[in-house]
This record gives sequence, structure tokens and C-alpha cells, in this order.
Amino acid sequence: MRPVTSYPHEREVDQGEAVDRTAGARDTATCRITGRDSSVLGPVLIRAGLGIAGPGPADVEVRSGREGYVGLADGRRTDLPDVTAVFRWARALPTGPRAIRRADPAEIAATPASVIGAYLAVDDSGEPFDSFHDDPDALAEAVRRVGAKFGMAEARAAASTLQFLVAAGLWSVALGALARGGVVPDLDGLRYRLGEDASVRLALGEPGGWTTTDDPAPLLLSAVVEEHLKPFHARLRTVAKVAEGLLWGNAAAALRSALRPLPAGLHDLGARLLTTAELRDTVSPDGARRSCCLFYRTPTGHTCRTCPLVGATVIRQRGHHA
Repeated sequence: MRPVTSYPHEREVDQGEAVDRTAGARDTATCRITGRDSSVLGPVLIRAGLGIAGPGPADVEVRSGREGYVGLADGRRTDLPDVTAVFRWARALPTGPRAIRRADPAEIAATPASVIGAYLAVDDSGEPFDSFHDDPDALAEAVRRVGAKFGMAEARAAASTLQFLVAAGLWSVALGALARGGVVPDLDGLRYRLGEDASVRLALGEPGGWTTTDDPAPLLLSAVVEEHLKPFHARLRTVAKVAEGLLWGNAAAALRSALRPLPAGLHDLGARLLTTAELRDTVSPDGARRSCCLFYRTPTGHTCRTCPLVGATVIRQRGHHA
């Protein structure tokens, strides 16, 4: 075993941890380094027992974050404030074959242009999507633009339509990449642009994602539901009085819509996604919704074919609204 080298930026690392695990390890995991500090991180990750990945897929990844670094392994994201935290994270990773790995960035970058260009651009334009659901003023402006485009007098109807557009984009990006490239894309770096026409354009500046030999449903739910829809719904409901059940009904309907042009083999995946707690029972087996999206409450709106409101119910509510 070669001697352990001491690095100044690792002074806080327990000396008992600083043991070289790479010698003779046939199942050494490979790690991709993305962003700044590769010359610093490389030796640290090797000391922790990882091999540095070249072009193509990798087992795990470390990339630059807003503050410090981000570790990506086994479908999970871990914020790492400094190099010491990177070392300890890498040392704690389990060894052996992985069902979930980091995808080849080149394959991910090629997927949006050919499959989901209607929803996604690969560039750094726009604002971080998490600032969208953290900024009530930006969200209120988005609701206003949607309402103006469709002539909606009620903020809740405009908020519902905006959320459906966002959910449709998220599901289409995630499922389109999976269908054509076998990759569940990272959406934590998602950016957005709000057009004057009330369109919501999504962008990814640095594509990344996961491949898995297991069921991809947990990865999809993490990327779409946990990272984006949950916080987006919470903030949206502070700027418009829209029911949470309605929003999850929209999310389920958007999921079913995104699945239609994709290979039939993904429809079973869609059924599994619809069993998650937030989406369960929002649509019936035949696709009929349990809640209405409110789009019929526009001057030229109408009910969709899966709407739970029919006939006289809609007429009465239209008359009341008028």
C-alpha cells in the first residue's frame, strides 16, 4: 500500500479515515468530476477509494454547487460544503456493483434536441426554476399573464392552467429522455423563461442524469414530484386560492398526456407512478378526473373529455360565474 499523502485542505479529516482503498480493488467505483476544482478533487476522491471516470457513464459524480459541492450517488443528491465533506461522503459510499449510475452527459445533451425540444432548451438562459417557486412576485406575474392570455377573471383558474403547463413540461422532459435515451434527467438545475404569451420555457444548462437497471419510478418521482411539484404547489397556493387536490389532479392528467406519444412499454410505468401518495385516486382507471381543472371558466373554455363536471352542472356554474 502506498503512503497516505496529507493535503492541507483535509486537515479536519480523522487520520483513522485516511486509508487508501484503491489498491487491488477490482470493484472500485468510478466518479465523474464536473465543474471547477477537478485538480483538487481528483486526488481527494482517489484517496477515498474512487477511480476518476473518463468519457461515458460513471458510478457516482461530484460537481460544483452554489455553495461548495454536490455529491450524486445511488439516485440521491447530497450537499457537501467543502472538500473535507467530499472526502467523507466518498469514503462512506458502499462498494460493489450499482443498479443506479450516472449517465453519459453526451447522450443526455443529445436527447432534448431530438425528442423534447418543444419543452426544453439546453442552455443557461432564464432564471433558476427553484427561484420561480421561491419568488411570490414572479409567480404572481406568471399567474397574471396566464389569466390575461385566456381572459380568466379568477386567479385560481389561471393558477391551475399555469401549473398544468409546468407539470406537462416536467413530465415530458423526464419521460421523453427516459423513452429515447434510457436516462432519468437531473432537473435540479432546471431554469425557466416566462414568455409574454404565458408560455413556460424550460432549460438545462449542464445536462446530467441517471441510468438504472431497476424500476425508474422512484427516480422520476424524486425529480418531478419531490424536487419541483411539491414546492411549486406550496408557493402557488400562497398567491391564488387553488385546491391542492386540483393541482395533483392536474399533475396526474399531465402525466397521462405526456405518456401518450411514448412507447406503449412506458404505460405500465405510468400506472406505477400514479400509485404514489400524491397522485393516487386523482384519476379513475378510465382516465376520468376526480377534480376539475377550471379551464371551462374562461370565456371560450370548455370541459375536457376527462372532466368530472358534465352537462347541467357546468351550465349552472357558468351562469353563477357570469
